[in-house]
Amino acid sequence: MAKGKARVNYMGREGIVQSDTGPDWGFLYRASTVRDPGWNVGDRVVTPDGRVFYYSLSGGACSTGMGNVFYNAIPATGIDYSLLAAASAIGTKQVTMTNQGVVAQTEDGLRNGTIVLKPATGSTNHELQQRRIIGNTAGGVSDEITIYLDAPLTEALTTASYAFAMPSPFSDIRYHAGTAATYCSHCGLSAVEVTAASVYHWEQTWGPIWIAPQGECGQTQYGRGVVFRYDGTIQYVDYSSAIGGATGQYAGFILDNNAASNGSTCIMLQVCI
Repeated sequence: MAKGKARVNYMGREGIVQSDTGPDWGFLYRASTVRDPGWNVGDRVVTPDGRVFYYSLSGGACSTGMGNVFYNAIPATGIDYSLLAAASAIGTKQVTMTNQGVVAQTEDGLRNGTIVLKPATGSTNHELQQRRIIGNTAGGVSDEITIYLDAPLTEALTTASYAFAMPSPFSDIRYHAGTAATYCSHCGLSAVEVTAASVYHWEQTWGPIWIAPQGECGQTQYGRGVVFRYDGTIQYVDYSSAIGGATGQYAGFILDNNAASNGSTCIMLQVCI
């Protein structure tokens, strides 16, 4: 896989696109266990109507009608806080660290993720360097792994410096029903049905969409904002309720002027732009 920064494609960006001259959106509605060579997990497409899609990898079944969640975690999928294995000078665009995670890392499996670099023990958070990951070498648990950065270091690092790395949040997307006491952060909805893990697909994270509602989503007296419930459905914002507001994740706002709870209300999804 060639190393490079995350790809962003603004489809039809040349101007107003008519239906007979516009791009074919069919690729957004394909799912496969084989990665499309034209895209990497975490790459983004923006359509002329303002919808945003991210190329994603499933960690389980994903929903097209209820919110899916980011399921990555450190150290389950990333590399936990550890000392660097080698010094890196100012201007360097790579670092080497020991894989302190609980899983082996595949080549470029961390691409489009984030690495956080801390100069040394006792240093403050004001001195952190954060970079996008554009690639990495493969390695098992406790192996040394080289991580390639999207920009050079502005502060030198030594073997007394620390780092932790997380893959792209879109490298483990799944539908997770949860309970009222357990929450995950929602990313959006899959553009096509995904029934298993390890399936490459597109997740819509922004723009007009329908999401299964709970309660009075269309009732004007409850306001226009909606939040994700723990089960991926949406409901009106209610800050007196843990489910409806106090710990609910903002999902977007109601688009139409319907004041009835008929379940047909579409929203402007507002998660990842």
